Amino acid sequence: MLLNDPLTLLYLITPFGLMTTLVLCLSYVGHGRHSPALHAWIAGDLVLAAYRVVPMLQPGLLPDTLSWLGLFTPGQCFTLNIALLLVAIGAHTLAMHYMGKPSVGNQRLLATVLGPAMAFALGAQALLPSGWVLPWFTGWLALSIAWQLRVTWPLRKRYRGAWGLIAGHVALVLFHAGNTLAMLLEPPPALLLDAPDLPSYTALAMDFMVSFLFTLSFALMLQEQLRHQIHQLSVTDSLTGAFNRRGATALLRQEWAQALMQRYPAAMAMIDLDHFKRINDQHGHATGDAALQVFARTVQALKRQSDVFVRWGGEEFLLVFPHTEAAQAQRFLERLKAALAANQQLPFTLGFSAGLADTRSLGAGDDFESLLAQVDQALYRAKQARGQVEVVA
Repeated sequence: MLLNDPLTLLYLITPFGLMTTLVLCLSYVGHGRHSPALHAWIAGDLVLAAYRVVPMLQPGLLPDTLSWLGLFTPGQCFTLNIALLLVAIGAHTLAMHYMGKPSVGNQRLLATVLGPAMAFALGAQALLPSGWVLPWFTGWLALSIAWQLRVTWPLRKRYRGAWGLIAGHVALVLFHAGNTLAMLLEPPPALLLDAPDLPSYTALAMDFMVSFLFTLSFALMLQEQLRHQIHQLSVTDSLTGAFNRRGATALLRQEWAQALMQRYPAAMAMIDLDHFKRINDQHGHATGDAALQVFARTVQALKRQSDVFVRWGGEEFLLVFPHTEAAQAQRFLERLKAALAANQQLPFTLGFSAGLADTRSLGAGDDFESLLAQVDQALYRAKQARGQVEVVA
């Protein structure tokens, strides 16, 4: 076979598809094994490998010793080939969904991966004898890639690698949409399908370049996601999901310095769960851990996105409220106390004591550590009576 034979080019590109899949499989090292986005992308690449192999399985292409592999007529090959391509695009789109969200429902999974392929295959069966099957094919490709572009676009703010995918999406949408429009304005002749259906040189070249660009871009996104996850693990308390003390200290100092510089109020509350040692002694440490998780979930449900929630140590937590005075923060603590009292997940009512202050409590030259010390002293006074909120005057 000659190098300019499309079948030869298919033989060259198929190992490339398998190679890119192998490269992505190497990302399974460490946290990559738990990435649903990686699973979906590799599934899409495996389907792409099948998409590249299917054109070889037509009668008359393979040597006589392999003639039994001629499984599909040209019409069947055309329909199956494009359906596989749409499934691969759908799997990659699903991977983009997973990059933005931790989970995706089964309905979205089926609609994203199988919906376009099934719709194309049903229409292609009716349109195959005519030339209208070609705009039907390019139109579905344009729509599928446009949908993937829509899913990928918000990810550009989190992942630099998304820009490579977006550039490829825009080029492909313009290419296929332009072809669709041209064929609608001047319908192509009917497909003869009396000879093996092979991709054109242009399609093969674009397949090679786009696959390389998309694999490289996704691998970069995946590495960025894993680095972000590792960073989150280093600054987050694994039991409660709150910031840990080490991860929050720099953030708290920055927030406090900004509040002082821009002269807006900010409040700070140090919270200690009441009788926590008794909870561990009477109910066991597993119940104590559950109590910490219930408290953290309740705080997360009530606090604003801008509020900083930190597990300071043991059963002590720190809450910082930007643009908030002590009186407003005190009302938040009252709502928190009522929500804990209404909670039915524990065999007891979880209570807390708190020290509370805001930036007005600072004197000239005082800093974040000074206010933290005042809040800590207020908490100590509140714990003498239990269940109290002591406000620094």
